[in-house]
Amino acid sequence: MELSKEQIQKIEKYLDSDNVYEVDIRLEVLDHITTEIEHKMADDKVDFNFAFAEARQKWNPLCKDTTSMFFGLGCSAPKMVVQKAKRMYWKHYILLLASYFMPFLLLTHFNFKIENPVENPLFIVLKVIVGFSLLAFFYMLLVKNKTVKTTYGFILKSQSLGVFSGLIVFMILINQVEELDGIHIGMICSYLFMTLSYFTFFKKHQEAIKKYKIS
Repeated sequence: MELSKEQIQKIEKYLDSDNVYEVDIRLEVLDHITTEIEHKMADDKVDFNFAFAEARQKWNPLCKDTTSMFFGLGCSAPKMVVQKAKRMYWKHYILLLASYFMPFLLLTHFNFKIENPVENPLFIVLKVIVGFSLLAFFYMLLVKNKTVKTTYGFILKSQSLGVFSGLIVFMILINQVEELDGIHIGMICSYLFMTLSYFTFFKKHQEAIKKYKIS
């Protein structure tokens, strides 16, 4: 039994009331709920309102706002969005931690330091790389489509403060530091990985918008 346009609009209003706007999830959930209601009406011979009430009871827990340590307590979204975001981001999260702690622990263990780094030609290259990555980060923040929500956009929002990490790293490099140790190298490596990770989800966000033909 196919639902009418008005009945589908009621389902869409339900998703609106729970702030399920992420297009890569919303259309999928809308299709699931619609199919469930159609099957319920056909198999159990019940009306739309009864079938819709049962569907809401099932989906309400997944529509409830929640947070995760992966994205910070300040970033909340419907549970289904956070769950999908966690599945996509957890490997990046582990690699981000590793990008800091591995060089930090190794270099600290071997007491490795670069004395008077400003006199080292590689230091200039490092400053250029960090500088360009910082500009790239700012560019992505400015041009990112903020009007259309996607799960990737939720991840980007939670990681936007990473630009401040870049500013801190860049300030360290442009100052006349006497040495670079494991802490500095770890910060640089983690920030560069953070920028790369941000770029990955930035591309996926833009591709999702294009896929669903939303401008």
